[in-house]
Amino acid sequence: MHFKKHKVIPKRSSEILMKFIENKNLNGDLTYQHILHTLGNRAFGIVILFFALPSILPFSVIPGVAVVFSFPIVILAFEMILGRKSIWLPKRIAQKTISHTRITEIISAVIPYVLQLERLAKPRLTFMTYHLMKIINGITILFLACLLMLPIPFSNFIFGALLAIFSMGMIEKDGFLISIGYLCFIVYLSFIYVLALHAIEALLFIKNLSS
Repeated sequence: MHFKKHKVIPKRSSEILMKFIENKNLNGDLTYQHILHTLGNRAFGIVILFFALPSILPFSVIPGVAVVFSFPIVILAFEMILGRKSIWLPKRIAQKTISHTRITEIISAVIPYVLQLERLAKPRLTFMTYHLMKIINGITILFLACLLMLPIPFSNFIFGALLAIFSMGMIEKDGFLISIGYLCFIVYLSFIYVLALHAIEALLFIKNLSS
């Protein structure tokens, strides 16, 4: 007797995040390790998305907030670059806590944007999520996470959004979405480069006038 095999459809990011905040077993202060265990310690994409989401919200301008949520992303990016199959956090970071109430507020605020990205995302250009490209993606995510920790004015939303795009591309195996992330990042770096050049030229001009 033969049984028909049913294709298992992976849960989408919004489903995982909503299930997280609706889980009645989660309450009070949660450690990063507990959060990692709940999300799945093999799912780099969803965990990076989870820690990137707070940086998209206005409260991330408070000094220190971006650093708290970016540091785990730095660790995860290193592990991607090294080709680890499962996620590990140093004990000091793993024991940091955040309240379930705060997590619920963050996820509830950003879930509409996650749903919009999911409507656009689908498996395509999957080579962008495997092998060498996975390492390059890890290096880019590491760079973005480090930039997010720097006190650059009005940059938290941009870097947080780019991290969300990269992580969604990884989750959905959408190389096109990842390519959009690279394009946006290059445009932003080009803008900063041109802005810096003009600022230097202006300073030199002022200096020449005063001399």
